[in-house]
Amino acid sequence: MSVLNTKILFINGEERPANDVLFTPYNRSFRYGDGVFESMRLVNGKLVFAQRHLARLMAGINLLQMRLPDNFISCSLEDWCNKLAIRNGVTAGARLRLSVFRNDGGHYNPQVNDASWLLEIWALEDNEYVLNDIGLSIELYQDIRKPINKLSTLKTANAQLYILAALYSKKMNVSNAILINHIGNVIEATNANLFAVKNGVLYTCPLAEGCVAGVMRAVIMEIATENRIAVYEVPLTLSILLNSDELFLTNVTSGLQWVSSYKAKTYSADTAKKLLVLLNKKIKS
Repeated sequence: MSVLNTKILFINGEERPANDVLFTPYNRSFRYGDGVFESMRLVNGKLVFAQRHLARLMAGINLLQMRLPDNFISCSLEDWCNKLAIRNGVTAGARLRLSVFRNDGGHYNPQVNDASWLLEIWALEDNEYVLNDIGLSIELYQDIRKPINKLSTLKTANAQLYILAALYSKKMNVSNAILINHIGNVIEATNANLFAVKNGVLYTCPLAEGCVAGVMRAVIMEIATENRIAVYEVPLTLSILLNSDELFLTNVTSGLQWVSSYKAKTYSADTAKKLLVLLNKKIKS
């Protein structure tokens, strides 16, 4: 849970008060969703999985044909995050958001490909990953199906599908909504990747099905393999929601969150608990 809003942020490496006016009405992220972002996590004041975040960020930037300013590489991503944490008095756990957007100019056809970057931070109560005490309830969002293309795996500034799915979960009075792709397979939640467990085996959809290339998704798959827990990337049909022993969601901010119910179906959390212990152990080591 966030306990402190950003007081100081970095925009293109420059310190600015968080309540400053930072953009013009011509900002392309505002107008067109022309950008990408990374949600990240500090544990014990240190950025975790930095290289994975940087690799995904640069993949998105290259696909969108943007150019970061030279000052971005004047420090490592870890150093930028550490500097911002110090400036905001954050010494333990925190979540961060790094946004990259094309500079002003043009309509659908940009005038330039130069980009800007913005880094924000929020302190967290927990200094390690903690499993949710109360399991999540979920519903299936089917009004809009996510297309499968080169943009599907990115975290882009255009998040309208996820907003509508989140509004649907609020309307249905559940914790989260599960999205499907355009061929009707289950892929992810509004803010997380999805794992199913059956007879101790993990299942998650492959990136080719259109889910976001989640950093925590990759970490959990790696941890499972290292600890001889079978994990398979396979297309997930709708039946997975009713036939699994467990469902849990993953993202870098929350780690793992176990799902307790979908309609009349209930789930346990044994595998999620085991993986959470292994996750925190991996970070410490």
